[in-house]
Amino acid sequence: MVAVVDLDEAAARWRAAGLPAERGGRHPMGTENVLVRGPRPAYVELIAVGSDESNPWLDRIRAARGPISWAIAVDDMEAAREALVDAGFAPGPATPGSRRTPDGDMVQWVGCDLAAGPYDDALPFLIEWTTPMPPGPADGAVVESISLSPPDLDRVADLLLALGFVPSRHWPRRMFHQGDGTTVSLSPVGEPEELGRGAWVMFWPDGEDDDSVAPLVSIGVSLASGDRFEQVVLDGVAVSRHADRRRFPPAALLPAVDAAFARLRGDLADWPNPHPDGPSTLEEEYSRVTDAGRYRLLAVRSDAWIEAITSAGLGAAEQVDPVGVEWLGDQHLAPSRATIVRGRPGTQPLVVGLFADDTFVRVGVGEPTEVLELQPDCGCDACDTGSADLLDTIDSAFVLALSGGVYVVREGEGVVTRSLDGWGSRGVSDGERWLAEASAGRRTAGVVAGEPWL
Repeated sequence: MVAVVDLDEAAARWRAAGLPAERGGRHPMGTENVLVRGPRPAYVELIAVGSDESNPWLDRIRAARGPISWAIAVDDMEAAREALVDAGFAPGPATPGSRRTPDGDMVQWVGCDLAAGPYDDALPFLIEWTTPMPPGPADGAVVESISLSPPDLDRVADLLLALGFVPSRHWPRRMFHQGDGTTVSLSPVGEPEELGRGAWVMFWPDGEDDDSVAPLVSIGVSLASGDRFEQVVLDGVAVSRHADRRRFPPAALLPAVDAAFARLRGDLADWPNPHPDGPSTLEEEYSRVTDAGRYRLLAVRSDAWIEAITSAGLGAAEQVDPVGVEWLGDQHLAPSRATIVRGRPGTQPLVVGLFADDTFVRVGVGEPTEVLELQPDCGCDACDTGSADLLDTIDSAFVLALSGGVYVVREGEGVVTRSLDGWGSRGVSDGERWLAEASAGRRTAGVVAGEPWL
């Protein structure tokens, strides 16, 4: 929550920075807000005084500027309050709240203060939606991370742990994960715990407000437009922004993919990331496969993509003998089935191969076929990142394949492969130049490129 003087001016600032900000409505206590939100639950609320009256909420907003508090949504307020009492906190009573939207709808919730007063910066407050907010705009800002500098970091860490947030093993009392993917960091994070495997390096933007002091709140957001990473300070919040998969036209097929996926998956279940804070440190996991069959969910996602492509009239699909598909690179898996999807002239054919009884999915383009993605990486427990991440990776591979452009550049033993957000290479030190030359037509040998499918 960010206190501002003039909502329209604040909304204009955030919109000018590429962050859609729209009026959310008015609260009965006299405040009004603007919301910066997208299709995921986390959002930023700009809040201002909308009445000359006096009450604890209005007076707090009237005297404040910039970030003032934050909220944690819970599914069961009483269960959350009990957990906090058991952890030594003294939550206030649960009280009803509401907001009238510009369209006249009423959004309702139950709130609970955890600190001395409303919108306290020492601790967050809790909110349980009783009338859920309508979905955010599909092209809105997705809040992926938030970094806070509360007065008592350990007290906030205790609160997050009591509410079930998953702590990082490297920074167990400074970095936490939420179910929707949002990361909460308490800054400064201090020194990481040494786990004997891997190293993390983290950067926070250098904020520049009027006093040249770094903001106490930083957020990372992804956007549906733009093509580069940028940082900006808005109303005391350091915002790091980058464009995500939604900027590519084929992402428009995702609703149809989701619908087909829901119908095709049967009783195949999702599973959580067993290593939410990073790679495994248990050696035995590298030689263990607990349930190879669950990876068939990725094959179903690929089938859903093929159905969405063909149903949209973008291409025709043909199942072919998987042994007859020529994949560039080493082959270590026995093929199960293969499908080739051909689009309009100028596009590269999209090839989907399934291996090891449909537990591995390979997505590629061209004939012979360049591999854009293979999932899971190896299928062992140590490399498992959960179904949500693996399905997201499959989606990105299809979006890349359908987006066209330069996919791969080869020369001798060197190869550069493009991804949605960059590129990877083997035996090449200047892969970005190779891709640029191929895109400009100055390099043609060893280039796999095609027209966009839509």
